[in-house]
Amino acid sequence: MIEKILQRQNDNGGQFWSRADGDIHAPFGFSTIDTLSVLGEIGYSINDNSQIASAIDFIFSYQTPEGCFKYSPNSSKLPCLTARIIAGLGRLGVKNNKRIEASYKWMLDTQCDDGGWRCATVKLGKSPLTDASNPGTTLYVLDAFRFRKNSVAEIDKLNEGVDFLLQHWEIRQPIGPCSFGIGSTFMKVEYPFLRYNLFYYVYVLSFYETAKHDKRFQEAYKKLKDKTKNDKLIPENPHKAWIEFDFAQKGQISEIGTQRFKEINENIRNASR
Repeated sequence: MIEKILQRQNDNGGQFWSRADGDIHAPFGFSTIDTLSVLGEIGYSINDNSQIASAIDFIFSYQTPEGCFKYSPNSSKLPCLTARIIAGLGRLGVKNNKRIEASYKWMLDTQCDDGGWRCATVKLGKSPLTDASNPGTTLYVLDAFRFRKNSVAEIDKLNEGVDFLLQHWEIRQPIGPCSFGIGSTFMKVEYPFLRYNLFYYVYVLSFYETAKHDKRFQEAYKKLKDKTKNDKLIPENPHKAWIEFDFAQKGQISEIGTQRFKEINENIRNASR
């Protein structure tokens, strides 16, 4: 399975799953950013193959001096992509790295007043819903920070992001510049973790103490648990780029996805009282 993914690293025309024009974000689902994250999800690490170490150096070549990442030489600086990259590196076991710490600092410095994160590519002023942070971006940021030992002050800031996501469980409407909503598509179980959806939402929040005692999180967890079969995770809406792999087949038990669901249960059991 892993070997098959590694063998396809030139599929998009560039090196390490990038496009010929240097884009590491497209095509969505099987880009450099996505593929490195999925490799970490299925158990691969930086210590397993020199190719992965080279791919990680390649992706760091897109980092700006202030710590954020571009997805192509001429792209904007987007917090969603920076967070997804850092979360993916965390899955691959890349830790205690000065380059990553610069990204964490940049994300903390760009947190919005409502507690979440959003890109600056859409100007404020259209409407309260558009002016809000992006729930999807905020989820990616919280995912990235679970790989880091955060200070008490930083945890307080991250908990503002947690509260923002829990508020979205109540609002449900599409909010933020990219209009992330909670509707029928969100409620379909997706794996691997690529898009804003119920499984990813519950999984990330289960790592934050303030969420686990909140009734909104508990409601979301129950919705997810009701979709499992004997506590086995079954993808309902996997990304088409990965449906040939057994961990992402629609209607079939995903053993790796089930491991993530077990992590959620363990996180809930270990919640502080």
